[in-house]
Amino acid sequence: MPLAFPSHQGLIAPLWRRWPHRFDALACCVGAAAPDIVDALVGIARGHLGQGYGHSLIGLFALCVPLGLVVNAGIRATALRFGWKRIHGATKPSLAIEVWSLWVGALSHAVFDFISHENFLWLYPWYENREFFPLWWRERWLEVALPFYAAPYPIGPHFAVWMILNVVGALMFLPSLKR
Repeated sequence: MPLAFPSHQGLIAPLWRRWPHRFDALACCVGAAAPDIVDALVGIARGHLGQGYGHSLIGLFALCVPLGLVVNAGIRATALRFGWKRIHGATKPSLAIEVWSLWVGALSHAVFDFISHENFLWLYPWYENREFFPLWWRERWLEVALPFYAAPYPIGPHFAVWMILNVVGALMFLPSLKR
C-alpha cells in the first residue's frame, strides 16, 4: 500500500492515451488508487492496515466505484474552482464512462497487487488464500516493521516484482505529467 501513486496509474495510462473517448483519465487514476483508499479506511476502523475488502472483486464495484465517484467529484470541483481547466478530467464525462474508468482502474490495481503480493484476495471475504503462490514466491529474505501494520512486511521475490512494476508504472505515467 505505500506506493499507490504513480505506479498503479502509470500501468493503465496507455488505456486513456489510446482511447481518450472511452476512458476518463482522472477516473482511471482515482480507480487505480481506490482499493488502497478503501482498505486504509477499513484499516483505521480495525486498528491496523492491510489488504482486504478493497482488493476483492466485490469490493472493487461495491466500495471502490462509489468512493471513486465521491473522490472524482471533489477533485473536479477543486480543479474548476481554482481554474485548472486543462487538468485531465476537469470536465465531467458521462456517468457510464466515469464508472467504467473507475472500475477498470480499480481492477488494474487488483491485478497489479495479485502478481506483486503473496496472497489471493479476489474472493474476499468468502475466500482468502495467503499461500496461493508457490513457496519460493512467498520466501522471506527479511521483514520490515511498518507503522500501522499488524505484521511485519515481508521482503522477497514478490517484493522485487512489486518494485519493478512500481518503476515501470512511474515511467509510464511521466508523459501524462508533461501534458
